[in-house]
Amino acid sequence: MTTGASADRFNVSDRFNNALEAVQEGIDLLLPGDLDSTDVKARIGAGIGWTPDYEGSNNYRFRAIPLIDIRYKDVWRLNGGNLTYSLIRKGEFEAGPLLNLHGGRSEDTNKALEGLGDISTTFDVGVFARYSSKAMLISGDVRHALGAGQGTQIRLTAGHGIFKSGSFAMGAGIRAKWMSKKAMQTNFGITPQQAANSARGLDAFDAGAGVSDISLNVIGVYELTPSVRVLGLTSIGKLLGDAGDSPLTGGGYGSSTQFIGGTGIQFKF
Repeated sequence: MTTGASADRFNVSDRFNNALEAVQEGIDLLLPGDLDSTDVKARIGAGIGWTPDYEGSNNYRFRAIPLIDIRYKDVWRLNGGNLTYSLIRKGEFEAGPLLNLHGGRSEDTNKALEGLGDISTTFDVGVFARYSSKAMLISGDVRHALGAGQGTQIRLTAGHGIFKSGSFAMGAGIRAKWMSKKAMQTNFGITPQQAANSARGLDAFDAGAGVSDISLNVIGVYELTPSVRVLGLTSIGKLLGDAGDSPLTGGGYGSSTQFIGGTGIQFKF
């Protein structure tokens, strides 16, 4: 793992926002024209998320999380820590470059991480593609980290609206993530030196590339007014391959099954 400044809150925000991203666009499809404009439009708010200490932990805590969705001329979009530009737009298809804030991990977050060193916050650069219809979304992106040993990730998402009645709507999304060997080793591997320093006496573990997790995310949105909406999110994920076999996901302090829950409020500007 790469050492660096503590960035646990970014790591948590990434996990919550990743789950939110997986279905947020599907919910947008249920509320057509929500932020369509030739000028800047935004929904900004805050939420509280129930998230694991780290990816693979079985210890959870509440954390405050910003909810940000800003768009400009239906081309630029800042959703959480993910900035995209729709370079290609043809009907229901769009594609282009992206820049993503990739959160880190502090060894002070959980006893299981002590001695392993911190993972610093970095940025990802990459490309995305998305196809959407009235109530369906299929998207994918490739992200390569600029530092922190985070390597390359590929994410695939399929989302669909499942219910709409008046001011209330629900959507569901399935997301799968593939990680390169470098990314998998940084997040789930343990070097011999880290094993020697581990407060839990974790064994060394050489992690390889592969599908790291798959998750099911369900989000509900209720519009209190045309400018105010309340969100609720539930996510259950399963760590796979070396991510699920890592010592960090076992030993009584970790789990390959991961949950996220949260609620928040957004205001339209």
